Amino acid sequence: MNLEAQSGLLAAIVSVAVGISALLRGRRVQTNVLFTVFSANLVLHFLAAFFHRISGRSIWFQADLAAAAALPVTALLFFGNFLWRDPRRVKPFLLAAAALSSLLIVFLITPWSQNDISVGLVVGYAFAGLYLCAAFIYARRREIQSPRERTWLRYLLVVLLAAVTFVLLGILPGPLGFLRAWGDLVAIFFLYFISQSLVKYRLLDLQEMLGRGLVLIAVSLILAVVFWVLVYWTGGSADFPLFHIFVGSFVILILFEPVRDKLESSPRRLLSREGHEVRRRLEELRRDIATRLDPRQMSEAILEAMFQTLRQNAVSVYLQDEGGASYRRIGFRGPEPPLRLDVAAHRTFFEQLRKTPTVILAETFEQRLADGGVLAEAESPEDVKRARQVLETLATLKAGACVPFVGQKDEILGLWFFHDPAAAEGYSTVEIASLMAVAEQAAVVIENSRVLARVRERDRLAVLGQMAAGLAHEIRNPLGAIKGAAQYLDPAAVGDDASEFLKIIIEETDRLNQVVDQFLDYARPLKATQSTIDLNEVVSHTLKLFSPTLPTSVTLKTELAKDLPALEGNAQQLTQVFLNLLRNALEATPEGGCITVRTLRTRDHSEFWAGSALRAGAVQVEIQDTGKGIPPEALERIFVPFYTTKDRGTGLGLAICQRLIENHNGEIRVWSRPGEGSTFRVFLPARAPAETAASAKSETPAGPEGGDLPFPPSRDRGQP
Repeated sequence: MNLEAQSGLLAAIVSVAVGISALLRGRRVQTNVLFTVFSANLVLHFLAAFFHRISGRSIWFQADLAAAAALPVTALLFFGNFLWRDPRRVKPFLLAAAALSSLLIVFLITPWSQNDISVGLVVGYAFAGLYLCAAFIYARRREIQSPRERTWLRYLLVVLLAAVTFVLLGILPGPLGFLRAWGDLVAIFFLYFISQSLVKYRLLDLQEMLGRGLVLIAVSLILAVVFWVLVYWTGGSADFPLFHIFVGSFVILILFEPVRDKLESSPRRLLSREGHEVRRRLEELRRDIATRLDPRQMSEAILEAMFQTLRQNAVSVYLQDEGGASYRRIGFRGPEPPLRLDVAAHRTFFEQLRKTPTVILAETFEQRLADGGVLAEAESPEDVKRARQVLETLATLKAGACVPFVGQKDEILGLWFFHDPAAAEGYSTVEIASLMAVAEQAAVVIENSRVLARVRERDRLAVLGQMAAGLAHEIRNPLGAIKGAAQYLDPAAVGDDASEFLKIIIEETDRLNQVVDQFLDYARPLKATQSTIDLNEVVSHTLKLFSPTLPTSVTLKTELAKDLPALEGNAQQLTQVFLNLLRNALEATPEGGCITVRTLRTRDHSEFWAGSALRAGAVQVEIQDTGKGIPPEALERIFVPFYTTKDRGTGLGLAICQRLIENHNGEIRVWSRPGEGSTFRVFLPARAPAETAASAKSETPAGPEGGDLPFPPSRDRGQP
């Protein structure tokens, strides 16, 4: 068997393996089927050429010509769908090729085809069709804009032209006949190149493609050599060609992965049809929520899929509150779970989630409790207690499983609870992986929605900044005229009733002027020097300013931690923030109550700042009241500029506070429940001990003494 015959046989066998491998994958079904048809056409060509070379019979030569005559049709069908996903782009050429191929195949059956002219006509037509496909690849490369796709199509074009040209030069009379075998080998590489792009559903660069090919060839060669040596060592005949063993190993490696996938999935489909259906529906759900931008729409998609399609009898979705101290329910199906899930109240459950951020199953902890009762050494009493607390949380949520939505920074953005009464046999590893895939996509949706909200807020602030100067000028001029005219009038001359109206006019113009000041404060860039300050001193000074306005029905408590690290900040801005929060707390307790102000290190209450950028080296100020609380619908928008539930509020107070704290690289969060009060927490980064010691000798803590109060005592503070 000469080299040309061996190359033809190798090309035929590998083409069969590549075609079957692409068909078994199931992605892009139509394109894969057309690729398999194209590969089958090449297999017929390679096999007919092989048998003709070893037997010399004319019937194999005619079969080879018939396969060559069909190549333009199968090639145009595949490349039209592969390049444009629409064969209609090449429809005129395809119709012409189909007609010519049919005529040539019929002509090859007749006695008039046994001459060199007929052979030249068929061969020329086949090569013209393949070069036309190369022209289509070139045209597609000029259309697309992606540099990566253009590079990949250039590789594809070069390999196709090399394979076709080598074969063409090899069959022409002359000294280049050896190129025929090389053309067959390049054709194999061409088919494998396309098949990998189909089954991987992405573009492969040349380095990756060559790497895969070299690994495949190397492993095949190793298997062939090992087999040949073993046969020889055991006394068998070593005359069996090493080339044949190599080809067999090559084919096995090509088919191994797709056949393995099919055989592994078949038992699952046969033995657990319901589980296979669950995984399929979860994959559909993952693809569905990938198109969503709104977390509420994403939640509805999850609820509908789990409750209606997968027949779960209880499903609920919770999202993290702005403060991070609780999770708020945004949707449910089945029995109604609690509206809010407090982190502090379910500390053990959230510690378990942060320890292993994956699916929490009630069955796992039930088994641990069972082991703890029978095998005393298997679980410690502390572990048994923790398992019971986790199960209590799941029971509170009427759920048997919890899937966390984990963000990029390991922050738990949301929770997905469900109960499946039919899951008596538990969840398989594959099903858990499918659930986590849905949760990962949901976390992406939540993070994208936050980014979009920040972009919208930034754009709105940019517009506000542009409006600020002109708006202030247009409002203040008539305000000054109105106030001046009212003050010019003599109250004694106009009577008591008119005097009261004049007083109202002056008060309202003053209030509107302060609204304009707040608007300007919010819109203009923050420019304030920062220095080393003592947080407790700033809080104490703020309380001195606030105490005279405190009625006897409200009690003020202070809990200032000792040995707090120093901060880098602006004392006057922080005083403005704390004073605003204190006045909000006072307004929230009109019937009396208690306001508590405390300072502490964040490690004292780590559950409130987990997921924050201030994971290390931060201090915290809490202002807590026992007032009426904030409704859940208002809590979502509490820091949105101009949002307020007050009759005379502007909605800028808390927005300004948030901006001032962010200017200190800190965070402000809120926890509230109607009827129980509210707690505002301000997190600020602390200076490192070395920095504090170095700056203590040269800097004096700045205080707010001597400055104007940021807000008059009787005005709006931005609380909704």
